[in-house]
Amino acid sequence: MPTLLIVDDEEVLARNLAKAFASRGFDPVHAASLGVARARLAEVRPDVVLLDLRLPDGSGLDLLDELLGEEPDLPVIMMTGHASVSDAVRAMKRGARDYVQKPLDLEEIRLKVAGALSGARERREISYHRERSAAAQAILGESEITGRLRALVERIARATGAPGGAAPTVLLLGETGSGKGHLARALHASGGRSSGPFIEINCTALPENLVEAELFGHEKGAFTDAKAARAGLFEAADGGTIFLDEIGHTSPALQAKFLKVLEDRLVRRIGATAARKVDVQVIAATNRDLDAAVRLGEFRADLFQRLSVATLRVPPLREREGDAVRLATHFLEETSRRYGLPPRRLSPGAEAVVARYPWPGNVREVANAMERVVLFTDSDPVEAADLQLGHLPTEAGAIGAGEGGELRIDFPEGGLSLEKVERRLIECALERSGGNQSAAARLLGISRDTLRYRLEKFALGESPPAE
Repeated sequence: MPTLLIVDDEEVLARNLAKAFASRGFDPVHAASLGVARARLAEVRPDVVLLDLRLPDGSGLDLLDELLGEEPDLPVIMMTGHASVSDAVRAMKRGARDYVQKPLDLEEIRLKVAGALSGARERREISYHRERSAAAQAILGESEITGRLRALVERIARATGAPGGAAPTVLLLGETGSGKGHLARALHASGGRSSGPFIEINCTALPENLVEAELFGHEKGAFTDAKAARAGLFEAADGGTIFLDEIGHTSPALQAKFLKVLEDRLVRRIGATAARKVDVQVIAATNRDLDAAVRLGEFRADLFQRLSVATLRVPPLREREGDAVRLATHFLEETSRRYGLPPRRLSPGAEAVVARYPWPGNVREVANAMERVVLFTDSDPVEAADLQLGHLPTEAGAIGAGEGGELRIDFPEGGLSLEKVERRLIECALERSGGNQSAAARLLGISRDTLRYRLEKFALGESPPAE
């Protein structure tokens, strides 16, 4: 049922409009002022807006700018008196879909609303196909491991129904910068909910004192500053996807809240007496080893089980043979286009350097490196020296410290395993400290709890005594 927001201070007119459109299958919502309209917009997501130009507390043009700033494709039809036609034309130049003059002709406005709704659906359909095409490019690379990942994404997407249907919960695991966010968007764009919203939440960025209000919303008067009711992010994602990034680093209290929503698909606004049903697909991501975190009591086992219905491991770039060159070429072309510059290519020497470099920052590092090339170099083709990637692999292969204490790494021809390096550093620190965890943690610049987590992660046998 499409939602029609009617913003007009003429109560009789608004009531007649609401009655007429309700009989034609719309869900009409009325607001008599800009302030009330903003409050309604915190609760509902309209499909079409009928907006009067002159309102008791200001101009409808102000609300028009706010609406289109949030959702550029939202169809807004202005309502105006004969004396304000020039204002209505100005509104159309600012993005309004159409305008009608008062006194209103119900048949005329019905046709204009129907046309606006149809046009919005067509634009969403076009956007849907564009997003599907973009999703196909989101998992770039020709390596065997990338091909397997792409096939799994397509399989999960086929199983994701439209709103009201099945939507498997997905857990993405992988190192920082490996592309988990891109993969989440690909899953959304390829599935049956692609025309719905995609809401991304960085769990570690949520202020502790505002977590519940941000996620679940609040009613008017629920607390001191709650001057109007407000929907939370889970409600905003209704009919689409919510992406919980960095979920592995959330507090126990927040983990409990997530578990409740996953179990019941119900959210209760602060100050509300009844819960609201939400129809969302949940995709979560973390760079943390959740198995180890569960064993250490730092992550809830029941939440882990709920999240891991479908688990995808996003491989680091060093495991994706040949993909680094493909990604570098893609980002070089994309960044040049974004800055309005001519397309450029990598020389054979630059491609060889890209292929040999271990890319500890993964896909994000590739994107940043290519943007740096576009901004600060002019050569075409791009040469190896333009990449400025620092130390490249050598045959010797060594890790050590210089006289000033700076880390010096000579990579072997085949590169180094980051996990093996981390494991060896921990072993060396423990050997140097005589097995004292506190001293080893100080040598490594980490907390003792973090060291214990890594001892567990790398299965380094019995943890040495703390003191």
